Amino acid sequence: MGGMERRDFLVGTGLLAITPTAASAVPGTDWGAVRREFRLDPSLTNLGLFYLASNPREVRTAVENFKRKLDGNSHDLMTEQEQEVAVALGQYVGGAPDDIAFVPNTTIGLSIVYGGLKLRPDQELLLNDQDHAWHQQSARLAAGRVGAKVRIGTLYENSAKATEDEIATRLRNSITPQTRAVGITWVQSSTGLKMPVRACAQVVAEANKGRKQEYRCLLVVDGVHGLAAVDDDAARMGADVFVAGTHKWLFGPRGTGMVWVNPEVSDQIVPLLPSLSNRSQTALLGPGGFHAFEHYYAVKAAVQFHQRLGRNRVAARITELATRFKDGLAEIPGVVIHTPRDPRLSAGMVCFDVAGMEGSEVLARLKPKRIQITTAAYRIPYARVGTSILNTPQEIDRTLKEIRALTR
Repeated sequence: MGGMERRDFLVGTGLLAITPTAASAVPGTDWGAVRREFRLDPSLTNLGLFYLASNPREVRTAVENFKRKLDGNSHDLMTEQEQEVAVALGQYVGGAPDDIAFVPNTTIGLSIVYGGLKLRPDQELLLNDQDHAWHQQSARLAAGRVGAKVRIGTLYENSAKATEDEIATRLRNSITPQTRAVGITWVQSSTGLKMPVRACAQVVAEANKGRKQEYRCLLVVDGVHGLAAVDDDAARMGADVFVAGTHKWLFGPRGTGMVWVNPEVSDQIVPLLPSLSNRSQTALLGPGGFHAFEHYYAVKAAVQFHQRLGRNRVAARITELATRFKDGLAEIPGVVIHTPRDPRLSAGMVCFDVAGMEGSEVLARLKPKRIQITTAAYRIPYARVGTSILNTPQEIDRTLKEIRALTR
């Protein structure tokens, strides 16, 4: 974009709506114009866009441009692009480029972190029962290799009524001198609860007082449903490790993700695999070999797309739609919401039950209406909706109308 300002970009692409009657008014965003940057099925109300993101025009163009260059000369891997992506992601999460490794997805990132953690047989990894099954499995595989333990706890009694104090207190009571790492999920895809990462980080910091480096308890965050859905700097929340795929809420190319590691603990995680990058100790964690480089390099375009929209605007829109959906659900008899109504403890995921139906049945009943929702593949498969910036208030209202019809 050269020297083009963020506001110029938004105006030039029609994404910024100016209010002509109020010169001092804060410009809004034309979400319809944003939606038109994506190749969505116009006949489908898709409330599961977080699953494997559609890419905006800017990202598709970047992928095609890099692919064309590689097709022309596959020996020219354009390795300088790696640093540009690291810089872009570092700026977005509030961290340094050298503290970022590239991974294909969240699962592989978590596996590399837990597998590379210097872990002793007499130590344990502490997770909670609403972390993704693959997060738990990553920890179990790593612990099993050295004879350590994995302990699964419960950080709240009721997801819809959970509080920061309850979560922090339960975590404080769960950590022992043997706890080597605590794993949490920023926004739980099982319940929609947004974990208070800063409060959890404070609890872990208290537990680390007086510990030697090799006994330090690390806070590992699965951040995939918070990255680009929550207006916060992932690297400044107090976590030691942050892992997220970039092909969900960030709209990045498929098969791309990141691991950020606090430089104070980078010596506590060793590489499991050979790496293509030696730019930093953390970069060495990223798996080597050949990848879809045109996808990795195009992550920068996804970051820029979000930066031009404004992370605060994006998060506010996601929250606005999620709140509209939760408020509507609350008025339907027979519906139970499992996600906190409070935006401070929720983001873009909303989980709910319809009386007499499993989540899979709700999904199946809405599918013929051309409404796509998902279910949470956990102990209790709640019906689940994700409110992307590509969705509209009209889609929310239509979905609520059809859910209400299910209860009659």
